[in-house]
Amino acid sequence: MTREELYQSIYTHDVIYLPPHEEETAALEVALGCSWHKCTFCDFANDEFHIHPLSKIEENLRGLAQLRPEDTRMFLLGENAFCISTETILKIIELTTSYMPNIREYSMYARIDDILSKSDDELNMLKSKGLKSLHIGVESGSDIILKKVKKGITSKQTIEALLRLDNAGIDYYLTVIPGLGGRSLSDIHALETARMLNQVHPKDIWCLKLKLWENTPLYNDALNGHFEMMSPTEILKEERLLIKNLTVSNCFFEDTTVLDQFTIQGMLPDKKEELIRAIDYLLSL
Repeated sequence: MTREELYQSIYTHDVIYLPPHEEETAALEVALGCSWHKCTFCDFANDEFHIHPLSKIEENLRGLAQLRPEDTRMFLLGENAFCISTETILKIIELTTSYMPNIREYSMYARIDDILSKSDDELNMLKSKGLKSLHIGVESGSDIILKKVKKGITSKQTIEALLRLDNAGIDYYLTVIPGLGGRSLSDIHALETARMLNQVHPKDIWCLKLKLWENTPLYNDALNGHFEMMSPTEILKEERLLIKNLTVSNCFFEDTTVLDQFTIQGMLPDKKEELIRAIDYLLSL
């Protein structure tokens, strides 16, 4: 079997979505879709949720071991693979050790309620077996916005879950969506998100500009005049307000979608003023 045929046999889709800090990580498909699939803005909500049986995961591992035998880090693919039971995740780690013994660290996407559904003992066990980090879309710190977009969690639950990860020693990378509140809730979105983030300890905050996907509830709301999509300049002003109010430490901030063509990034708090100056410069163009 050629390398191309191997890739086709272990991945369901042609495109694999990995977070920025996992682009060089070996990716093992363990699930498809999202267990929640109710967020009004998410295109993935249309995908049917499915956890692969262990036999299929083992088959995928055999192929991946041929493609990337020297890798030391594994990303478990699935829109929120952390919803998988701790018992099954541990079995996946055990299988991985058999086929790819160089793997020492694991990461995956997670929802906040996935974390809350696991006990402290389970989080500590997963940490001891190599779980290094989780990538989590928190989207907003505003309960008004979270309710509107049917995220299924509150800002209080987000803080609780992330502090539990701190206690277990599991790193987390957070995604925020500027513009998610629309024009009317822009300031609330920025200020409440900063308030929430300042109470936790993310390794990274990734701002990913809102995109209206066809056939999503939010897209239809915009068509019907119930949601005011912001311009790229307005979204950048909102992001400036967010950064201005952030007090997080040892956290990398990045946005790869600024004005649809630029990237800004830097460590907080050291580069905070530089980030604000960069935004001011872009706004002046």
